[in-house]
Amino acid sequence: MSAAMPPRVFIVRDHTMDPLLDDLAAQLQATGVEVTRGPVNQPGVVRPLPDEVVSHGLAPADVAVFSSRWRCPRETLLAAPRLKGIVGATIGVETIDLQAADELGLIVGHGGAPEHIASMAEATVMLMLNLRYALAHSQAVMRGDEPRPAILDVRAAMLQGSTVGLVGLGRIGKAVMERLGAFGVRLLAYSPRVDPAAVPDHVELVSLERLMAESDTVGLFVAVRPDNRHLVNARTLALMKPSAFLVNVARGEAVDEPALVEALRTRRIAGAALDTFEVEPLPADSPLRTLDNVILTPHMVGHTRESVRSIPRIAFENVTRILAGELPVSCKNPYLEPAWRRRLHALGAGRAA
Repeated sequence: MSAAMPPRVFIVRDHTMDPLLDDLAAQLQATGVEVTRGPVNQPGVVRPLPDEVVSHGLAPADVAVFSSRWRCPRETLLAAPRLKGIVGATIGVETIDLQAADELGLIVGHGGAPEHIASMAEATVMLMLNLRYALAHSQAVMRGDEPRPAILDVRAAMLQGSTVGLVGLGRIGKAVMERLGAFGVRLLAYSPRVDPAAVPDHVELVSLERLMAESDTVGLFVAVRPDNRHLVNARTLALMKPSAFLVNVARGEAVDEPALVEALRTRRIAGAALDTFEVEPLPADSPLRTLDNVILTPHMVGHTRESVRSIPRIAFENVTRILAGELPVSCKNPYLEPAWRRRLHALGAGRAA
């Protein structure tokens, strides 16, 4: 009797996080898993895997690990009939066709360790405080680039007593909400998919328009879908106070970047802090780089030592649980479990669901 085939896992390559994916591959190989790696990606380009990689690398795999720098469309999933599940290495899975995964009975795990959620929440509050307290201006004064302001012309303003609007109450949005509670702010939230009963009494659920109009600081924590791309655009920016700030730690496509550039350039809003952009890395000639009222970070503001170390750990747990027929520890579509069980049963019988 021949020995059973070892489980097979396909893992993409990603120029920003390959050491972490290498770690994941080594951990899996140490348990007897056969690992296949994808090609090197091109910075700034998000595309599907080449056909030859799908047919020779992905198609035989039991589990596939993707990053946000590779697209996983319906066609890719259909070409991999052995798949038991997909794992996103980080918390964002916008490049995976979730609707197709649901229709095919494919469970999707993703990142989002407690360390990552806490790091992103702390970093978001840090950005809000940096904007409110005009830290960049204070640094410019110390470097001699700006004169020291007269006592009545100071730019800093307290967070306490201000209104903060949270767009999206997922895990990161809720963690920011919890931390802001200590600052004595008024909290508004726009999150159409959240259960109102799960929102604390001190947080007021409102329309996006009201949130944009009344907030002194707006934080974005949304997963981008076709129906909310450019949620922040010229129309919604025009609703904001001239003294208000925007913080985006979600996804670049949540914001119409040219409209934001114009709002910042004309001082329609006071400033912004951006950790993510429509094109990444941010092009060298981006007009955002020329503005003095924006804080720019290269999509790593929440990359603490603790959160980075958690990426291969959570991915390993997700992969091994799927291989064992268990839901991922961090699951994007847990409601799919009955259909997923049917797919697993069909795969065990030698055919895809």
